[in-house]
Amino acid sequence: MKKNSKKSSFSLWRKIHIYCFGYFIWPSIFVSILFVIISVTGILYNHHHDFKVLREGRISTAFLPGSYQDRLDTTRKAQGLEDMFPEEANRIPVMWLVQDLHTGDILGPWGRLFYDLVGLIFILLAGSGCYLFLKIQIRTNKKRKEICK
Repeated sequence: MKKNSKKSSFSLWRKIHIYCFGYFIWPSIFVSILFVIISVTGILYNHHHDFKVLREGRISTAFLPGSYQDRLDTTRKAQGLEDMFPEEANRIPVMWLVQDLHTGDILGPWGRLFYDLVGLIFILLAGSGCYLFLKIQIRTNKKRKEICK
């Protein structure tokens, strides 16, 4: 009876993986692209001192959500730079965008919550995928050993 429950548990995880990656192809592609963005921005964030464009680059707020202009205005006012450097009044540092893409802040509080949810799902799928892989490898090795005897 114990062996049967292990098999049903194994079958359940396998069905979850097949269902998630087999039937939901577009959400899977979307999440994969999201993880590439998170990975690339994490690498850029980690090595921002190595790239001049990340240290000194600026991006126009015209291409970004309005919250960036508000954040820039607040920062400039707090630093007393409202009247100084007028050419920088509508441009944010590249690292603000990299950090917000990496953390999900670009989408606001819902973006952070979404990133958390996607991260938890990824952890579950990665853990169960490793479990399935190891389980299949152990079974295959046992069968090979039995055949060789």
